[in-house]
Amino acid sequence: MLKEHVNGFENIGASLNDFKNFHRNVKCYIHERDGQLFIDHFKEMAVNKEGFFFDNDVDSDGSLSRAIWADSVARRNYSDFGDCVSFDPTYTTNKYDMAFTPFTGVDNHKRSVTFCAALIAHEDADSFQWVLKHFLVAMGGKEPNYIITYQDPGILKAVPLVFKKARHRFCMWHIMNKVPTKYGVTREDYIVFIRKINTIIWDEDIEAAEFDARWEEIGEEHGLNNIDWFKEMFSKRNQWVMAHCRDLEMGAIMRTTERSESKNSFFKRFEGKSGTLLEFLLRFKSAMDQQRHTHKKLDNEDKHTSPKLETHLALEADAAKVYTHKVFKEFQEEAKYSIDTCKSRGFAEIDSLEVTTVRDASRDKNYDVTYCPGKSLEY
Repeated sequence: MLKEHVNGFENIGASLNDFKNFHRNVKCYIHERDGQLFIDHFKEMAVNKEGFFFDNDVDSDGSLSRAIWADSVARRNYSDFGDCVSFDPTYTTNKYDMAFTPFTGVDNHKRSVTFCAALIAHEDADSFQWVLKHFLVAMGGKEPNYIITYQDPGILKAVPLVFKKARHRFCMWHIMNKVPTKYGVTREDYIVFIRKINTIIWDEDIEAAEFDARWEEIGEEHGLNNIDWFKEMFSKRNQWVMAHCRDLEMGAIMRTTERSESKNSFFKRFEGKSGTLLEFLLRFKSAMDQQRHTHKKLDNEDKHTSPKLETHLALEADAAKVYTHKVFKEFQEEAKYSIDTCKSRGFAEIDSLEVTTVRDASRDKNYDVTYCPGKSLEY
């Protein structure tokens, strides 16, 4: 990076070993003060930065055991986009084996947005309860509609102790990732089975009753009722199956903790078991700057550009004003599809509202669609 900045290696004025030695000297300077420097930095931020939240706890020997922080931007983002939250302590980010535990959501551009971050030294129920409790404090006591986690015993114990209103859902990806080992990939009918089970699990349109019936059908054919894990997952289907979460507002926004897993490119920069807490902090700040820069860039594009309309529907033109470009593109695809599959069955005017009944030919069902000309739609 420095070579590019000064236009050539010959202009740097230092060798690669000089940089390595400098890095070594910085670590020597930090040494045992790493945790205290980390805490002091955040305490200073809490004093000098309006709206900055920070808290920490230490073990009996005085070592940092857990810390949580959120600045004013993160807290404002939670106010705007905190309907659903992913919580997944899956990264070891430093030489102390402390787990990085971000609280992640989805913004209006359908991109990951970080609401809060924490580090914990012990992944147990007490630590999870502490983190969740302080997360609520940081967010003014406002609970999300639902929180999605994987099935860690400590998390399963901590969530209901802290969240009284939010619905606890399990990560579909983590559950489905266990299916091969629970069913047995060596079974002759495995390929047929996995295709069938994926069809009903990931179907966004299937209803609860239909899901239950098809699960029972697959279960009888492939012997799922003889496998305890499958019986347990079916009994808890309202915590992870989309068909049983339709009553939950904004429930389709997030189905897995993928938003906060290490395979997500945004969080890969936090991986590394040899770094200090201060090095982690620098990487975290850089990543947050990038995330927020991208959000501002997309906001600016939405403000100053208009998407191309592809149908004659007034509904499409109105949606282009309401949605961000990312969401509108998905809406537009459905609008174009509806032209081919939906047929008008009736029209009426009720209290100045145009009420049209349409038939969805793809599923042979009737839906009432209400549109009031000249006004923005409410979705």
